[in-house]
Amino acid sequence: MEEQEMRELLKATAAINTPEGMAAYRAFAAALTTPILQRIELDSIMRQLFTVEHLGPGAQAVYPVSEDFEIPVWVLPGLG
Repeated sequence: MEEQEMRELLKATAAINTPEGMAAYRAFAAALTTPILQRIELDSIMRQLFTVEHLGPGAQAVYPVSEDFEIPVWVLPGLG
């Protein structure tokens, strides 16, 4: 969404007690959601600590570990 459109939506949210203002509020929030979530995904501390592995629908994450491996292994399903 263009910067000017975002400004107009933000101005329209001032009248939140009207149906038009509430619609503008929801549209403004929706317009911000995608860029914020994308940024969080990129900057997440978990993504800096762990390797991200994208699995397809129904795929199983299987990681064989040697029996003499004494360091804890952490799997965080559904994170990020």
